[in-house]
Amino acid sequence: MVLPGKRKYFSLYFLLIIGAYFLSAQNRMPGENAASLPIQLSIPSKASIYLAGSDLKFSFVPGKGTEQILTPKSVGKLWLNYSSLVERYSTNAICVSLSRNTLPAEILIRLKIGPDVGAGAGMVGKPSGSIILSTSPQPIVTNIGSCYTGLGVNKGHLLSFTWEMNPEYDPSDFVLDSLKIEAGVIYTIVSNE
Repeated sequence: MVLPGKRKYFSLYFLLIIGAYFLSAQNRMPGENAASLPIQLSIPSKASIYLAGSDLKFSFVPGKGTEQILTPKSVGKLWLNYSSLVERYSTNAICVSLSRNTLPAEILIRLKIGPDVGAGAGMVGKPSGSIILSTSPQPIVTNIGSCYTGLGVNKGHLLSFTWEMNPEYDPSDFVLDSLKIEAGVIYTIVSNE
């Protein structure tokens, strides 16, 4: 039997014991009446391209972005660096095109794309080998997953440009080094969902 004056203390003592029991239940080991909640994190897809090397010249084209300027004398080597974050079962591709067709019909520009040199990590893309540039976008690196190639020279894919005479024309009509022409090249990265 509890005396009337001590009833308040007994009730308070009883509440403290019950409270301590429930607090100790929060600190139990996993598997002992514990629940776990899965957490899902969503990161939006993102990709970027960077060009590195000597003899780089750029200009801005309204509505198209930044273009690389090539002349017959710009035969230096260029490194294509990129980073890519894609959703599951998606890939990216990098395409290249001439921003405007100001080349004489007798002149072609060949672009050779080398394999990734392995300075980065992830699912880097596969190069297309060699293409002749045109105003229509052409894929040069495909099947790019979530990855990065590293940034700067000797990282990513080596790009080599060569100016050639179109075999349909007489090569004696032009001397490439004496021509004062230039070509603008635009690189884009697109999603292959």
